[in-house]
Amino acid sequence: MAQPRTKAQLLTATEKERDALQVLLSRLSPEDMVRPGAYGWSAKDHVAHLSEWERMLFGWYEAGWRGEEPGVPAEGYTWASMDALNQRLFERHRDDPPAHVLADWQQTSRQLQLLAEQLSEADLFAPNRFAWTGRGTLASFLFECGANHYRWSTEQIRRGLKARR
Repeated sequence: MAQPRTKAQLLTATEKERDALQVLLSRLSPEDMVRPGAYGWSAKDHVAHLSEWERMLFGWYEAGWRGEEPGVPAEGYTWASMDALNQRLFERHRDDPPAHVLADWQQTSRQLQLLAEQLSEADLFAPNRFAWTGRGTLASFLFECGANHYRWSTEQIRRGLKARR
C-alpha cells in the first residue's frame, strides 16, 4: 500500500482498512477471537496491539506539541528492538477479555481518524514539522499506526484462520 500524499487519501485509506478489519472481526466466533494464529497471537491480541500502537502515537504527538522529544517507538526501545516491544505489549494484554480489547480499539481507532481529520495538510505532510518524526511526516506515522497496521493485522488474522482449517 502506497503512502498517502494528501489528507483525503490518508483519511480514505484509514477508513477503508479499519472497516475491512471490523468486518473480519465481526465474523469471528468467540473461540476464533482467542485462538492463537499468526505469531502465536489471536485476533484479540492483534487488536490489542493496534490500540497500543495508536496510544503510543498519541503520546508522541502530544509530547511533540509540548516541544518535547518522546522516546520513539518507546522509552528503552529502538526500531531495531521492535520485536521486544511488541512482545511486551502482547504480554500486557494477553489476559484481557476480547470485549474489552475490541471496545478499546474502537475508541483508539476513532481517535486516530479524528486526529487526522483535525490536522492541516501542512501539519500532516510537512517534513520536520515535529522533531520526533525525524525525516518523516506526521502523516506517515498516522498511516503506519492506522491504515497500514490495520491491513497488516487483517492479513495476519486471515493467515491464522486459514492455517487452522
